[in-house]
Amino acid sequence: MELLELWIIFKEIFKDLVVYGFPTVAIIISILSYIDSRKAEKIQKRIIVLEEKLKQYDLEEKEKARAEETMACVEVRIVNISKSKYKIKFWNSGKAVAYKVDFEIPVEVEAVVFKDKVPYEFLEPGKSFEENIVVHMGTPRKFKVITKWEDIQGESHSKEQIVTI
Repeated sequence: MELLELWIIFKEIFKDLVVYGFPTVAIIISILSYIDSRKAEKIQKRIIVLEEKLKQYDLEEKEKARAEETMACVEVRIVNISKSKYKIKFWNSGKAVAYKVDFEIPVEVEAVVFKDKVPYEFLEPGKSFEENIVVHMGTPRKFKVITKWEDIQGESHSKEQIVTI
């Protein structure tokens, strides 16, 4: 009789396990799976946002590089040739040709800087030209120079710099 009673008890326990235990375990597993999938979805959304930002950054970098390839940049500095002899040098540090290159200087130094070569018709990348400058005791040791030029589309550009003697 003991074996029969044990079998009946086992059947009741197994029946309760099947009726209540397995569904409860299934519900718990489903809840955990749902929570895990929500976390994965949030992470996936963050990854998508980061990928979009990276693509935007890459696009901006490419546009910036393309713009730099089509831009000229005329810069200036004063070069000491020999004792008391100076020249003001203009060069194109950009990657495109600069057209109608010219410059402006303050009124107090207009008499010491010659404008023999400007407006310079075109200045290729890496090329330069020089203008003469006469330095004497009354010449300011630093002054502002504004270089001006046009790009291939005819759009005007300028750059302001302070040069020193």
